[in-house]
Amino acid sequence: MLVPLRCAGCGTWDTRLCPSCRHLLDGPLSEVLHADGAGDLPIHALATYRGPLRALVLGWKNGGREDLAEVMGEAGQHAAGLWSAGLETSLVQEVTKAGGVLVVPAPSGLTRRLRGRLVAADLADAVARGIARSWPGGGDLLVLSADVLRRRPRLRGAHQRGRSARRRRLNRASPPRVLAPVEGWPVLLVDDVVTTGSTLGSCARALEAARARCLGALVLAAAPSPRAQVSGVPGGSAPSRPPLSASPAPPGGRVSAHGDQVAGKSAAGVHMV
Repeated sequence: MLVPLRCAGCGTWDTRLCPSCRHLLDGPLSEVLHADGAGDLPIHALATYRGPLRALVLGWKNGGREDLAEVMGEAGQHAAGLWSAGLETSLVQEVTKAGGVLVVPAPSGLTRRLRGRLVAADLADAVARGIARSWPGGGDLLVLSADVLRRRPRLRGAHQRGRSARRRRLNRASPPRVLAPVEGWPVLLVDDVVTTGSTLGSCARALEAARARCLGALVLAAAPSPRAQVSGVPGGSAPSRPPLSASPAPPGGRVSAHGDQVAGKSAAGVHMV
């Protein structure tokens, strides 16, 4: 029996994704102000994780709507372009002088890896392509998508659904393992959703302990602040500030077949994927 297609966001019949829900991924890119678990790490999001946008992301990441992969990849590239355009000149010069940037996904759990549902790694690949195509610094910039983080074993599961913000922070506080040398590399972290920021904060601490330079984090959506009502339409922009202020050897070759890619060089239209 054939089941009629419905919009992954609002449920409208006979469309994979209606124009209104697709528009929710257009941005603008906003800084997330309430992810206290990330410390000083700048985090930017395309949208707020609620309403149709929440349904859209859940359908994609849980495997029920694999037909959304192209749309989410386009959103990742779009977010990367906005992120690159918002960088301060001094930071652009610093990264360009380094000769490259690593785009590192937040680590997936063992269950998701066994199922092959590495959505953060897929998103990191798309973000890397977007940076390679939009880098404002000129010259050659090597952009690598590198899945080099792994969660440490825990006695309790890592699932966060239904847990308090405090419990979420505790569950994500342990820094992941870094599987390859990253010393000297500028790094942009990538994840699908940020809630408390603890996951991204622990990733940044692990990478900085390995002598990488964390530039910030980029996510598709940010959970609404628990301390304030967020106005606007469901799935709208995350609470925002003004846009972002403010050659090493590749890290140890391939450490995972999925998510470790050369995205390209930003010079003169040279793009290798």
